[in-house]
Amino acid sequence: MAHLKEIVDRISLIAFTQQITKAMKMVSASKLHKVQQILLPLKEYTTQYSVLLHTALQNMDEAHLAHSLTNKKIGQRLLLIVMASNQGLCGAFNKNVLKAAYEQITARKQGASTAVELLVIGKKAHQFFKKYHIPIIDAYVDLPAKPTDQASAELTSYCIEAFQKNSYTEIVLAYTAFKNSAKQEVTIVRFLPFLPNLDAPLPLAPPRYYIYEPSQALLIAQLIPEILKHKIMHMLVESSASEHAARMATMSQATDNTDELLKVLRVRYNRSRQALITNSLAQITSGAEALAEA
Repeated sequence: MAHLKEIVDRISLIAFTQQITKAMKMVSASKLHKVQQILLPLKEYTTQYSVLLHTALQNMDEAHLAHSLTNKKIGQRLLLIVMASNQGLCGAFNKNVLKAAYEQITARKQGASTAVELLVIGKKAHQFFKKYHIPIIDAYVDLPAKPTDQASAELTSYCIEAFQKNSYTEIVLAYTAFKNSAKQEVTIVRFLPFLPNLDAPLPLAPPRYYIYEPSQALLIAQLIPEILKHKIMHMLVESSASEHAARMATMSQATDNTDELLKVLRVRYNRSRQALITNSLAQITSGAEALAEA
């Protein structure tokens, strides 16, 4: 009887856990839908910014391309911006990006005497890197809770100011890019110095000829910080979408696992209950036969 009660208690506990995983899956799906409504227009907006910059750079003399954010600097001082999440229960989401960031740090230190500092976004990233002897900037740990335009502007301003003051010679982003609900990829990309890729494919469009007022160089100088701000916004939003997608998949798998476990436990319960009934019937029958013989 005690064994049967243990099985019943386990079934109740797992059924309760299943309700939690189902609820978390639905919450993550809802949050992912909201983030996607921000991400899709943001991608189109950023693409148009890139098209405008590409067009402005096409006919510009290389002698006038100099910009404080495009200059390669002397030295090896790297700022690695790593974005993870504030919470767990999202599968290998945090593990993958933190592992890739650590491998990037190790490779930079081995290949050259590079001084590395970290700017961590997300409590999981802070918890992971605080055990290593690497300088950490933790002022932006809570940014995953508010991936807004203001948050991206603050972080972009900090990076631009630090780069212009020669605090760092290079700034790199490490985050999880969102491809779709089933696929997320760890991405490590250079943020500064800003080196536009003029050979990158862009959406087909008829040629446009602009008249620049007051100057073409001033337009480019205004465009570059805006594009950098949108890169940071992309990182915040894509990482948030990837987190929700990973948590949704993890909770879906957990729910399926609880279904399988409940099936096994219910079969075990029925077998134990049947054995208990059979044993009781055998005892009653034996007792009745003993009384009849007496």
